[in-house]
Amino acid sequence: MGRPSGARSRDHDARRSEILQRMAQRLCQSDAMHASYRELVAAAGVSVSTLQHYFGRREDIVAAVLQQAQKTAAPHFDHARQATGTFRESILDFLSYFRLGFEKFGVGDVHAIGLVEGLRSTALGPVVVDAVLEPSIEALTARLGEHQRRGDMRPDSDPRHAALMLLAPGLVLMLHQNELGGAARYPADLDRFFAELAEAFLRAHAV
Repeated sequence: MGRPSGARSRDHDARRSEILQRMAQRLCQSDAMHASYRELVAAAGVSVSTLQHYFGRREDIVAAVLQQAQKTAAPHFDHARQATGTFRESILDFLSYFRLGFEKFGVGDVHAIGLVEGLRSTALGPVVVDAVLEPSIEALTARLGEHQRRGDMRPDSDPRHAALMLLAPGLVLMLHQNELGGAARYPADLDRFFAELAEAFLRAHAV
């Protein structure tokens, strides 16, 4: 029997994932921001009709790349949610993990794509919030909430607000130094910065 009309072939998901990975690699290259549909077709190694079949419009491709990055990073977000050791140890652990993601595991690439594609875009902006920004915010909020339940963190602190206060400075500096190339003219002592950030956070929120 033939495949029912509209049904997916057995290798649909695998083929889609393979194409998506190729386009994600292209979008992460420094000269590929705002890559055209034709450029993405070339990177994927398929025809225009094939790309349209699997993804649709260009915005749908970018959204799929960001959502796939979120799925791939899910185990790391699970780790980020867990309160580890004392409050001080846990904050230092989170910041170290956050920095490692930027420096070694492509987190900066995903944020760069998100900023380039998402700013002032009614279609992609919400995707960037959901797939790129919120997973880290929610994970850290959960970690801080656990410390608050343990009595390590001030009960009058809002865990989500505190998470934003801890994340935002490091995010700005990592983008400044790496994705924006600021390290060439305005190099920062990242070890000292993150140590001072942790101490300032602890002074503000520890019991």
